[in-house]
Amino acid sequence: MEEKPKNLWNDYFDYTKTQEHLTISTSESEDVDEKVVYMEDLEKRKQAYGICGECKEPGTGDYWCQPCNAKRFKDNFKNWTSGNKIIDEFIQQSQLNAVHYKKCLEWIPFEKFQNITYIAEFW
Repeated sequence: MEEKPKNLWNDYFDYTKTQEHLTISTSESEDVDEKVVYMEDLEKRKQAYGICGECKEPGTGDYWCQPCNAKRFKDNFKNWTSGNKIIDEFIQQSQLNAVHYKKCLEWIPFEKFQNITYIAEFW
């Protein structure tokens, strides 16, 4: 019987039963490709987070599918900029490599802030 994909985006999660995200095993050997995903890691992710309903792969964290979210972030890169290429690249790398929804950065334009209290002035 084929396992039904789990909804990774539901509002309820029992934090006492699992950690927030799983990391991929690393090998002692330097000649192992870092992109290799070991079968035992896939099984652990499947047990902890189920199958992503979008890509049908094991989830990578609580409410998080790293490949699906990385694609969404990448598709959105053209819609924002901080105005600084180095900062943009830093935020983008944070988003592409995030393994959990609390572990990525987001650029928020100054215009979106409300009730700002200035505590100091620059020149």
